[in-house]
Amino acid sequence: MDTSGLPEPLRARIAEREARSTIEKARSLLQGYVPDSDGSDEIREELLTTARYNTYFLRQELTALETVLTEDLPNGTLFRMVSIDASWPLDDDPTDAGAAVFLRQFAGWVRAAIDQAENEKRH
Repeated sequence: MDTSGLPEPLRARIAEREARSTIEKARSLLQGYVPDSDGSDEIREELLTTARYNTYFLRQELTALETVLTEDLPNGTLFRMVSIDASWPLDDDPTDAGAAVFLRQFAGWVRAAIDQAENEKRH
């Protein structure tokens, strides 16, 4: 992203967001869309609204989430991401494996929102 034409405070904020660790980006994505939602339909609508405006950070955070899902993380990390950062109940399987199922599903929603927004722009 070319930020050269933006005011310094905005360029600094963008640089700060880009410099976050992979896990911080993934957590931010969850925190931004899941905790206050009324369920998966609302989450998908919010993601699409964002993607229609700009996909730059959505793409970064999606990549981070997909990376987190492939990393060897300390036990309980994925569970905490879902139960604490996302405030999403894992009643059926309150483990990292159960959290990974939700995180993969969520990543699919993000990917679908980006794809739909880009298809709309082309047509």
